[in-house]
Amino acid sequence: MNNEPVVIIGAGWAGLAAAVRLTQHGYKVTIFESAKHAGGRARSVSFGNNTVDNGQHLLIGAYTECLDLMKTVGIDIESNLKRLPLLLTVIDKPATNKKPEQLILKAPTLPAPLHLLYALVRAKGLKFKDRIAAIRFGLYLKKNNYQLKQDISVAELFKATRQTDILIYQLWEPLVLSTMNTPISEASANVFMRVFKDAFTNKRKDSELLIPTVGLSQLFPDAAINYIKEHGGQVHLKSRVESIEIIENQVTTVTTKIDEQKNSINTSNVIIATAPQNLKKLINNYVALKNINHNIGQFNYEPIVTVYLHYPKGTQLSQPMIGLSSTTSQWVFDRGIFCQQDGLFSIVISASGDHMLMDDDTLTQKVHEEIAGLFENKPALMNSFVVREKRATFTCKVNINDIRPANKTDVDGLYLAGDYTNTHYPATLEGAVRSGIAASKLITKLI
Repeated sequence: MNNEPVVIIGAGWAGLAAAVRLTQHGYKVTIFESAKHAGGRARSVSFGNNTVDNGQHLLIGAYTECLDLMKTVGIDIESNLKRLPLLLTVIDKPATNKKPEQLILKAPTLPAPLHLLYALVRAKGLKFKDRIAAIRFGLYLKKNNYQLKQDISVAELFKATRQTDILIYQLWEPLVLSTMNTPISEASANVFMRVFKDAFTNKRKDSELLIPTVGLSQLFPDAAINYIKEHGGQVHLKSRVESIEIIENQVTTVTTKIDEQKNSINTSNVIIATAPQNLKKLINNYVALKNINHNIGQFNYEPIVTVYLHYPKGTQLSQPMIGLSSTTSQWVFDRGIFCQQDGLFSIVISASGDHMLMDDDTLTQKVHEEIAGLFENKPALMNSFVVREKRATFTCKVNINDIRPANKTDVDGLYLAGDYTNTHYPATLEGAVRSGIAASKLITKLI
């Protein structure tokens, strides 16, 4: 092992995951982050006197790498994540005067996948034909070993397995949007099946819902930075890497810009952990990386909008999280239940849609009307805050895995990390963390 630091570009969850694992193995790391905050697209922001997030996130028990990494940096899982058994309530609220329909899926304490089978058989709001269709869906996935030889869209998968309208609109589509942030007409069936397999077929606890009780920055990024610094690493915020020098196909130097001053750092190992749309600026001039550039150029992106609505104290849902269909709002979280922020709700709207054409005031009013309708006495809206991540994730489209880059590039000492790399997962916190860990393993084996 030489004395040069491993340079990591980007302090999102992927970059921090790589840094923590390298630090564990005794390597010195130096992180450069152009933003003034770590955490990337999963960090805390301020809303009045409350700390909220730049997007409401939900983890599940299957996020094993995320959970293990949090423990490594000293996070107490049970006090920082509210653990709930699988309970999905989705209310369909059509624009007509029809009575809203509810689908309630609750899993018992049975081994997987029996817990899901039992939940589907006993689910409220499903008819006999719906239950048979859901079971048919699970059997089809198992028969194909959760991977099709030729990828198709999730919508085509639902058609092939003869899923009913209520299953699609009140169960499968909400799950696809929340995990893949891609419309079912475009979403990759193979990626969805991988998520389904990991969440529902291994261990019962894998499907448990884990809702952060603290801000996302406190949940991992802040503790990760402290861990890295305590072990001799460096983290530079508001610092940009201008270029990476490659001589004879080997990384040799990075040039940085800190407080308007340029500086060169000798290193033989660099992990680029930026968003894919920012990757091109760093690798565009290198012939050996031409194929990566070409593939990244084929990526599309989807937004996520989180609307925070503040109601009077005592305004509370019957459970921490409720899904909505036939509405602009998709998932509503009661932060009073899990974050001690009484009366504060976060509403998540995944993927593109008409809501992206609305200004914040119009969108807020529309979402407020939908959420207030959940209560017998509609609460008055006191305050609101809209967070728009216009390029929150890559579009997890059909055959996306064919163009996602590996963590190892064709340049010696140059690695990629980020949820867009070929983790076979969609753009989730777990995908980001897994990519960072994969990049770190390549270095620990080579140095």
